Amino acid sequence: MNFSIHFAGKHLVRYIVPMMVLVLAGCSSTPSKKDRSLEHAPRKQVERVAYNGSPAVAATQAKTMLVGQVYIRDRVNGGDRTGAYLDVVLNPVSSVSNQWYQEVCRAGKVLNGQADQRYVRDAFYAKTNDFGQFAFTSVPVGEYFLTSRLYWIDTKPMSGPVEYGGLLSKKVSLVAGTNAFDLNDADRCRGYFH
Repeated sequence: MNFSIHFAGKHLVRYIVPMMVLVLAGCSSTPSKKDRSLEHAPRKQVERVAYNGSPAVAATQAKTMLVGQVYIRDRVNGGDRTGAYLDVVLNPVSSVSNQWYQEVCRAGKVLNGQADQRYVRDAFYAKTNDFGQFAFTSVPVGEYFLTSRLYWIDTKPMSGPVEYGGLLSKKVSLVAGTNAFDLNDADRCRGYFH
């Protein structure tokens, strides 16, 4: 009995241990697949233009209402993803908001510098409810950019969690009465959407 234990121990050290080291080394050197669809070149930076207010909205005294919903069609799992408790911004058309829409939303660039506080103050803000619905009450009639962000995390078998969705924005013209506009994947900002 003593001979067989000594013999088995010698084989264990001689053959089994080196084999385990090779197997474990092979596991650690296996390349991991990374989702490359989210990678992009560094974004081009653009200087902000000066804020000149929104003369068309400032000149009107007429008030209106806007209602809508934020959602994205989930092409991976099917159905719609609605945005619960999201910020929705209604930004009056101005030189700064036009620049933001063209350079950031459409071209995927970044604006340098801080936004003028008057620009931030002149925008209207709302939150969506459980179903992604929002409402702006008593806003001036005029042209605006309607904007929100909607993201969700999904997993891929080989790469792990992947973020889908992104920035949504479109130009809307509000008239007297109640206006209804949704934000969805048709309004995605190309440089900020996956």
